[in-house]
Amino acid sequence: MSQPLRFVLLQLAAVLLAFWLLPRAGVLDQAITAGLLAAVVARVVHDRRWWMLIHAVFPVAIVGALALDVPPWVWLVAFVLMFVVYSGAVRSRVPLYLSNQHALGKLSEHIPPNARLLDIGAGTGTVLAWLRRQRPDVQLSGIELAWLPWLIGRLRLGKAATWLRGDAMALNLGGYDVIYAYLSPEPMADLWLKLQQEWQPGSRLISNSFAIPGVPPDEIVTVEDWKNSRLYIWHHR
Repeated sequence: MSQPLRFVLLQLAAVLLAFWLLPRAGVLDQAITAGLLAAVVARVVHDRRWWMLIHAVFPVAIVGALALDVPPWVWLVAFVLMFVVYSGAVRSRVPLYLSNQHALGKLSEHIPPNARLLDIGAGTGTVLAWLRRQRPDVQLSGIELAWLPWLIGRLRLGKAATWLRGDAMALNLGGYDVIYAYLSPEPMADLWLKLQQEWQPGSRLISNSFAIPGVPPDEIVTVEDWKNSRLYIWHHR
């Protein structure tokens, strides 16, 4: 079951249970109860801690938003903005993550001279813009699916990088020396299977924060940032 579907089903079950437990309570009390129930269940089914926070806050946020009596057009604008920023996440199962300076510094140390690098799920071009300044020897490419991040990256990078819009899983990855990925746990197994068919000897995969299930990395680099991030590196020999 996908994470978004599990979230919706868990929220619905928690709301129904809260209504049943507290039939005479106020809407806010029911929302708080539903959020707490959803968070507890999320913990039991081993969701990440940040999902617990989202579960806990979501029903209360809905009640608060309805109480504001915001004009309908505001919600329409918010929906359009969310769509152009995060629409790719529904298809690729990858939200928008931005690599920090600590991770980029460690990444740079593990890119060979004159390498051809591809950033998959490249967001707004943060990685490529940083490498353009710090590693001018590297041939830079990036691919992003969501429209607004892609457009920002296009304007930001100009002709300094090959900037593609589309699904990285539909792109041949065999022409690159380094694949950099800051994705999510969901697509990592599929990415590994794709690489087994396409990448060339001497190339490497560098994943920020997310490992490949059942495939030990050749190197683990500690980023030493506030998130205790790691870079996982696999070499194709």
